[in-house]
Amino acid sequence: MLRLRTLLLAVTSTLTLTTTATPVPAPVPAPVPVPVSKNGITTRDQWDFPDWKGQGQVRTRYIQNPYPDLGCLTSAGQWTTNEALCGVFETSWINNYTFYLSSVPSNGPSANSKAGACGIDVNNFRCGGGVREAVFGTFGNGGPIEGHPTLRYAQYGVMATNAQDSPPSVTQAPVAIHFYTGVEKGKWVWLAWKALDG
Repeated sequence: MLRLRTLLLAVTSTLTLTTTATPVPAPVPAPVPVPVSKNGITTRDQWDFPDWKGQGQVRTRYIQNPYPDLGCLTSAGQWTTNEALCGVFETSWINNYTFYLSSVPSNGPSANSKAGACGIDVNNFRCGGGVREAVFGTFGNGGPIEGHPTLRYAQYGVMATNAQDSPPSVTQAPVAIHFYTGVEKGKWVWLAWKALDG
């Protein structure tokens, strides 16, 4: 009987600790796995997102299969569907798992003074303008979009906006993005890499 009371006390203590833990964002619907061809190569091998190295664009990919491209990020880290405003980014790897991300200043239509280190300001993704650089990683090739590593910050990765609908139209101004909390309208996205030639 004493052993049973001790066991119940231990279980009760564990449950109490579990229920007082800090709340986490609402779970994201799990994406459907990407189909695989007979030779083991994903059928979406036309996507050029093998890694986060060199220079590239940060593309926004809808969270559900077939993960359509819904635009890109500007050099300030805002979501746009106007391809002329897509920023150019580069990574600086810390080790085999993590890296710093920054936008590269340019003279084109996407040029602005906010290019620079990318980081998280509260829960908003931002680049330049004095934001403190953050350590990023990916979910790896077996992550949400199989074979195509998507950006993560700690365990977070799904992004959304406070706009009434997203993505913004090609004629709308770019919008700020932040980590999904479960209440946002519009589409939620993963951030993926598109390597640039050169």
